Amino acid sequence: MFLKSIQIFGFKSFADRSVIEFRDGISALLGPNGCGKSNVVDSIKWVLGEQSTKTLRAEKMEDVIFNGTENRKALNVAEVTLTLSNDDGVLPIEIPEIEVKRRLHRSGESEYFINSAPVKLREVRELFFDTGIGKSSYSIMEQGKIDQILSNKPEERRYIFEEAAGITKYKLKGAEAERKLQRTEENMRQVEGILREVKRSYDTLKVQSEKTFSYRDLKERIFDLELDIQLLKLKGILDDQHQKEEKLKEKSQKRDELRSAIDTINNLLEENLDQVNSMESSLIEAQKKLYGIDIEKSNRESRRQILTERSSELEQQAKTAVERQSSIREKIASTGEGISAREASLAEFDKRIGEIEEHIASFTRNIESANGRIGENEKHIAQNEKTVLSLERQREDLQVKLREITDDIVTQLDSKLKETGYSRQERADMEEEILNTIESLSIQLKGKQSLVEDALKLDESEKQKTLSLVRDAFEATGLATKKLSELFTRYRSAVPSFIDEFLAPEGIITIKREIDRNIEEAGTEMTRRREEIAALREENKNLSSKIEEYRRTLEELRISRAQMDTQKEAMKESLAGLKRELNDLEKQLAAAEAEAQRCKLNIEENSAKIKALDRERVELDQQEAKLKKELTNLEAGINDRNKELLKKEDNLKQQMDQLGKIQSQVEQLQVNLAGLNAEVRNIYDNFRDRHSRDLNEYDSRMFEIREDAKDLRDKLSKAKEELKALGQVNLMAPEEFSEVKERYDFLNGQLDDLYKAREDLTRITKQIRVESTELFLDTYEKIKKNFHSMFRRLFGGGRGELQLTEPNEVLTSGIEIYAQPPGKKLENISLLSGGERSLTAVGLLFATYMVKPSPFCILDEIDAALDESNVGRFVNVLMEFGNKSQFIVITHNKKTVAGAKTLLGVTMEESGVSKIIAVRLADDGNVVEEEVDEPDGVPTE
Repeated sequence: MFLKSIQIFGFKSFADRSVIEFRDGISALLGPNGCGKSNVVDSIKWVLGEQSTKTLRAEKMEDVIFNGTENRKALNVAEVTLTLSNDDGVLPIEIPEIEVKRRLHRSGESEYFINSAPVKLREVRELFFDTGIGKSSYSIMEQGKIDQILSNKPEERRYIFEEAAGITKYKLKGAEAERKLQRTEENMRQVEGILREVKRSYDTLKVQSEKTFSYRDLKERIFDLELDIQLLKLKGILDDQHQKEEKLKEKSQKRDELRSAIDTINNLLEENLDQVNSMESSLIEAQKKLYGIDIEKSNRESRRQILTERSSELEQQAKTAVERQSSIREKIASTGEGISAREASLAEFDKRIGEIEEHIASFTRNIESANGRIGENEKHIAQNEKTVLSLERQREDLQVKLREITDDIVTQLDSKLKETGYSRQERADMEEEILNTIESLSIQLKGKQSLVEDALKLDESEKQKTLSLVRDAFEATGLATKKLSELFTRYRSAVPSFIDEFLAPEGIITIKREIDRNIEEAGTEMTRRREEIAALREENKNLSSKIEEYRRTLEELRISRAQMDTQKEAMKESLAGLKRELNDLEKQLAAAEAEAQRCKLNIEENSAKIKALDRERVELDQQEAKLKKELTNLEAGINDRNKELLKKEDNLKQQMDQLGKIQSQVEQLQVNLAGLNAEVRNIYDNFRDRHSRDLNEYDSRMFEIREDAKDLRDKLSKAKEELKALGQVNLMAPEEFSEVKERYDFLNGQLDDLYKAREDLTRITKQIRVESTELFLDTYEKIKKNFHSMFRRLFGGGRGELQLTEPNEVLTSGIEIYAQPPGKKLENISLLSGGERSLTAVGLLFATYMVKPSPFCILDEIDAALDESNVGRFVNVLMEFGNKSQFIVITHNKKTVAGAKTLLGVTMEESGVSKIIAVRLADDGNVVEEEVDEPDGVPTE
């Protein structure tokens, strides 16, 4: 584990957010006094949980928040974040990188975070238990702690040994156990006092509770006796009630039999009466139907007459509608012919207008095409004129060059001829001889060609002879050719060598020829361009004439089209009128056809209705005959049923008289039973009112009573006398006693738990002391041994010793430091010089590191009191430890600075505001990386 970085914002002089990246090995924190170096150390102590404002060099905690300068306003929050590498798992969180943050608001609110999760201060401190890191551990060694080690109080030196031994958590656990033990004993005293008070109430309520139970037993006996007495009384009434109920049952049964007989007679009477009523209803219904048939017959005759008359009227209407149809169809035919004629005229108008529009469009395109062609020609003319002008300038330039090069040729030729003695006459003679030879050879070749052509036309024998002569002639020609070749050789040898120079590609004559050719080409191109310009201008003139002709024709076509549009609109209006007239006629025809069809359908419908009425008249006649026969039969049946009803009514009267007598007897018995029921209800109600219980809950007990009523009354009197003798009774005593007993038992249990807790805490405290003692002594002995060897290394000899001031009280004993620098006697550290004391304290620090290294250590100017030789030895040891641990050294000493790999500079370019500059050095002393911390802005507070 090592310290990767610290981020400071708003803490003391660090107004801007500053990030200090730490590396392994030794880092030196440099800067002039007052620039804020110690503020970096204070920020680390603060984020690790330091609560002492004195240690933080402040009067109150809010003083650590940046308080502003002349140019900057004060901030309202201070925040410091430590980032630690935990790859080796030293911290009890299985995360490779841990971030611890503390934030303080000016309002006084303080916040702690571990990996951005809010935590309590205790959790931050517990995170660094037994790591050598903490607000007061030896991981931060400053001049004040050196003074504490060198103090005259040996007890103040213990914290280094305790931190190295890892007993800080044991001390905290022990102190916590002691506090719990004190609270436990205090709780025991309180519980014992409460228990004594509860005991007095417990004894009093116990006696009252027993008396209450006796009272309740007597009340229960009295209740049982009164219950039995009431039950015996109830039993007598119920027996009498049972006898009357049996008699009532007998009379009720006989009454019911009479009622059943009467009901039977009534049912028969009702059935007969229903039959008579039904028959009378049927008779009335038949009479109604017969009357209805007469009415229906009359109605149907009237309807038949109406339908016959209506059919005659419809036939006349249909005839009229047919006549109207003929007249309308003639008008429709005439109107249709007029519409066809006008539509044909419109089609002819549309065709002629279309042709005119095509001509207009064609002439318009011709005009646009001609204008476009004129525009293109104008562009070509302008381009050609520009090209001609350019060619004229080019030709003039070439002519100037030609005159210059011609003068140069004449001058050089005269000069060369004079130098070589060249004879022009000799060259002219040779040229004449060569020309004569070429002409003679040409004549010979032409003759031989005709000779070969003639030979090819001869027969085989003559062909061979002729070809032989041709071969001879060709051999003679070869001699002439050889002579010509020799003449060319002589001619070339006669030409001066400077002529070849003139004729070479880069020669002056070749240059002249090139200029001549360029002048000729320029002239040719100029002539061609001028001819093209003249042709284009002539073409534009012709196109302009055509455009004017096209425009005149186009205007005539537009006038013709306007006239055609006017005639067409008039034709359209006439056609529309005819179509409206035709539409009206078609509607009238449809109406006439519909009217004729309607009349036809109505006539057919009326004929069908008349036939239906005739059929219904036959059916009604048949129904009338049937109903008259039914009426005769119903009247005879009704007379027979009336005679039977008279007989049944006499029998019913006799049964009703007998039922009246039985009913009187039943009612009397019911009255008697009602009286008995009232007595039973009274017994139940009185019992409920007196005892607040229902007597019917004890019905089964009625048959278990073996005593008579007199004995029960005697026992009841005796129980009441015993109840009176008890006197006043606290009826709530059992419940109150139960509550007090529950509390009494609870307090006894609590007291037992407290006794047990005291024993456990005493055992834990003792165990913590034993383990702490063992750890402390083991670490003390190792540091003592290491201190001796480290003292010799730092002082170059001598002896250093540690002693416990109270060996029998290891956990509270102070620690004396004795030192014997080389050449001096062994004496207490307080008698040494300032430099020796500081070096001794450094030796003790390194001896502690040898036992339990802190992941990182901050040394704040602890080399200030050392001389040059001691600083050298201090730096050597520091560099050796720097290979295993991380050291951050605040120093002004050049030797100490020379041993650092990273230099961290603290400056105050702006008054009152600290800034960080970091430089990393390679092993050869060269700068390999340089970072300047720039403020990144202040976040929202």
